[in-house]
Formats: sequence, C-alpha cells, structure tokens
Amino acid sequence: MASEHEVFLAYGKELLRYDFGPDHPMNKKRIATFFRLCRESGILKDPRVSAVTPRMATEDELLLFHTSEYIELVRQSSENADMLLDDEDTPAFKGVYEASKYVVGTTLECLERTIKGRGYAFNPMGGLHHARRDHAAGFCVFNDIGVAIETARRKWGLKRVLYIDIDAHHGDGVMYAYYDDPEVLVLDFHESGKHLYPGTGFEHETGGPNAGGSKNNVPLPPGADDNYFRSKLETASDFLRDSHPELVILQAGADCLKGDPIADLSLSSKTHELMTQTARRIADQQCSSRLLVLGGGGYDLKNISEAWMSVLHALLAR
Repeated sequence: MASEHEVFLAYGKELLRYDFGPDHPMNKKRIATFFRLCRESGILKDPRVSAVTPRMATEDELLLFHTSEYIELVRQSSENADMLLDDEDTPAFKGVYEASKYVVGTTLECLERTIKGRGYAFNPMGGLHHARRDHAAGFCVFNDIGVAIETARRKWGLKRVLYIDIDAHHGDGVMYAYYDDPEVLVLDFHESGKHLYPGTGFEHETGGPNAGGSKNNVPLPPGADDNYFRSKLETASDFLRDSHPELVILQAGADCLKGDPIADLSLSSKTHELMTQTARRIADQQCSSRLLVLGGGGYDLKNISEAWMSVLHALLAR
C-alpha cells in the first residue's frame, strides 16, 4: 500500500485535561503514555507526520450536535464538580466543560486537515462515541464524532459518511443519532451487548424506516480473537465496498485488546493495523483519502500504546 500522504497527529498537553481522576479508567495516563511513546519512538520526527495543536470547540460547533440545555448543564457542572453527568460513571470535575471542548475542537482540527490536505488525521483522545445529544454516557461528555459529522456536512458540503468502530463497547451515541439517516453508514464491531455496556448494537439493528441496511452491527462473543474478527470483517466486505463515502471515520478503541480491565475480547494490535489499512484503502479509493481516526476507549496502558502505534504505522506505510 503505497502512500506519500501526510499524517496529522493531534498532540498537546491540553488533551490530558480530559481526566476523571487517577482511580477512574478514563484518566490522563492513557494519553500521556501514548504521547511519551510517540516521542521516544521518533515518530514525531518523521517528515510525513505533522502535529496538530489542540483547540477548544466553540459553543456554536457543539450546537451542531448537542442541545443548548445540555451544553449549559455541562458548563454549570464544570464549575461545581459535585454531580454525575450520567446515571452511572461519568462524574463532573472542575474544568470538564473546557476539557471536553478541547476533545471536540481537536477532532474538528483533524477533520479540517484531512478534508483540505489530502492526508490522514488521528486524534487519540477523540472518539467519545457514547455521548447523546442531550446527555453524557460511558465516560463521554460531548460526542466529537457527531459534531465532526455535522461539521463535514454543513461546513464542508460532504453528505455521505462511513463510520467504522472497533471499540469493545458499541458506539450507541453515534448509531442511534443517525439511525434513520441513510447517508451515515455505520459498521460497528463490539463485544455483544448481552455481556457488556451499553447493552446495544445487535445484528437486527440495521437502520430506521428510511435507512434500512445502512447500519451493520457485528457483536463479538467474549474471548473473540483476531481470526474471529477477520472472518467477521470478510462478511462485511460487500457493505464496505458499496459504501461510497465522502469521508471515512474510524474509531480505533483499544479496549478490544486482550487484557483490558473492563472488557472481555482477546484481539491484538494486529486488528488495529488491519482495520486502519482497510479504512485507508476505502478512503484512498472512494473519497480522496479523507480519513479521520479517533482513539476511543482502552484502559490498559500497554494495549493503548500497541494499538495506536499500529494505527500510526498503518497510516504511514508506503
């Protein structure tokens, strides 16, 4: 797979602000460890890699996907830091509003790079796929993916988006927001909702009345390995071939790797390499190499580093 495309990598201490505390799975060590590996590996010195400086999203950008009432709730909770933002495990913390805006704004910076620059872009802190339009969920405050899809459509005039998700947890915040939209195609591999949060994403969920067949859920049994994943990817080959997107978004969650503390799959970083290669090929062939990769979940530091370095190496492969 030959390519001289640039790789735009979001990199900056601002992304470490999305941190629910040292005892919470979603803490700053995840991104800090990956950034350290990027420095030590020398990948940041590769002439094909360009660092993307994080920025905050504006409120108008957030409003493309989220309700004004919910945005105001997050703003207020960011000052008080004395409440849960959902019913389970997404607590407010001082500065959560600003930290979440950095995630979204940085994803939008990466989106702009891949649309304008004929290169691939990667925000490792992005991919907060559980957040709904009007509430937080599953460690996700604002849904940067939804904002990116809306921005691609309203600002850049793109209509058809292919969203691929390999996070162990089903990307419910994306799929249900666009369930009846035939122009947002979703291919979501995840541990079966019979066993894992959020309990959704079953094979019969293929789209609403106006979008039948536009959603392809692939629930995986606990312990599923690379070979099992590859066989399921092969069954989705027609769906991908016929997708004809104008933008490809890959959520490359690392919690699908063996040993993650809150999931039960047994994949390796080879799956991240394979899926990045697949997404890149579709983007190269069908939409002028517009590929946005987002880090998603993953709560074992070694797994995160291996998975996301595999993503970078696949993007840089000649």
